[in-house]
Amino acid sequence: MLKKRDKAQLFLKNNLKLFQCPVCHNGFESIENYQLLCKEKHQFDLNKKGTLHLMLKSVESEYTRDMLLSRQHIAQSGFWQPLLDSIYPKLQIVDGAILDVGCGEGSHAAYLKDKGITEPLIAFDISKEGINLAAATYSDPFFLVADLADSPFASGQYATLLNILSPSNYSEFKRLLKTGGQVIKVVPNPDYLKELRDLKGSEADTYSNEEVVSKFEEHFSTVHKEKVRYTYKLSKELQADFLNMTPLGWHLDKNLNNITDELDEITIDLLLLVGSNA
Repeated sequence: MLKKRDKAQLFLKNNLKLFQCPVCHNGFESIENYQLLCKEKHQFDLNKKGTLHLMLKSVESEYTRDMLLSRQHIAQSGFWQPLLDSIYPKLQIVDGAILDVGCGEGSHAAYLKDKGITEPLIAFDISKEGINLAAATYSDPFFLVADLADSPFASGQYATLLNILSPSNYSEFKRLLKTGGQVIKVVPNPDYLKELRDLKGSEADTYSNEEVVSKFEEHFSTVHKEKVRYTYKLSKELQADFLNMTPLGWHLDKNLNNITDELDEITIDLLLLVGSNA
């Protein structure tokens, strides 16, 4: 069985065309001895976890390791499974590489890969902590640290961009997509995690996704919308992780004895957008 670093090197050898140098924007020419080289001889090294760091400057992230571990625990409990099961069939519609934009600690991409994706699947985030945790936990997909604002991915090479509850950059999305490609974006609906909003009381703002959806529709000639709504029975053992995984829970009084009943069942209310210019 290949070590993670060797497996990552083999992946890069087979998929060099999917990447570009973040310094000069030329393609990469080779990956040998765990060193990725572009035509201008800029060099990037695979670390022992089998990941790359392709950010030119550090970006502050509110994603602490503690918070990312909480997200991973929640994800591994099956919290997101109905959403991901709704996404999976849409990944089969367009053949080609898949890019998970803002993958956090990697659970979504890993779940989708395990369901049977055979196309190259790359997942990235600006959080080094998130990518380290992803690479330490999952053997697939290929994880790396990168910034969407200056992404190290080649133009016109991606069949599907996944954008799950993370920021978008539509000009970059269009650069990355191959002809006939698609963007799958997931945004909250008004009742998303409403139990947390209820705990915040009258101070909680009513959420609307209208502006986000309208902007998405501006950029694609064809848009399919699908509501994904379900409830999840949250065990008492996971309640601390649930409060820690989202900014909605960070400023609550975390005396779990007082709020256990309110967090017994959680509402996941999301809108799945699929956009293409085909």
